[in-house]
Amino acid sequence: MSGAKRIYGKTWDVYLCILTSNDPIGVREIWRSLGFSTPSLAQYHVNKLLELKLIDSTRSGKYVTNETEKLEALRSFLSLRGMLIPRMVVYAALMFGILVSYVYFWTWRGDFRDLTTLAACIFSIAAFSFEAIKQYRGLSTWKKQD
Repeated sequence: MSGAKRIYGKTWDVYLCILTSNDPIGVREIWRSLGFSTPSLAQYHVNKLLELKLIDSTRSGKYVTNETEKLEALRSFLSLRGMLIPRMVVYAALMFGILVSYVYFWTWRGDFRDLTTLAACIFSIAAFSFEAIKQYRGLSTWKKQD
């Protein structure tokens, strides 16, 4: 992993802005959405991302993320309509679906099987949810000062 690409601070913010935009985004839109002092500051960080080949330029001069080059920090996230969603949310939802279908389709007897299934599903949902929150909060740990 010596060749791993690491970005942080304002460059990380610019990368997330480009990644979560639904359409190609220009420097001025990045400048406005992130509240930078000047557009040249946004351009500086865009140039850093271009050098790392994390983003590509379109013919119209706007920028999109390079799908072949992903950061290791984003491997455990799904991008859905411009939002980054931790994969653990999907697993928690799956376990919740299993729990709901078990309670709905099986007659409740309150025996060991029912209690074990209930405990295992609730524990799994809690664990996956906790990990999803940690992953999402982990995005901000990359935000050190430049």
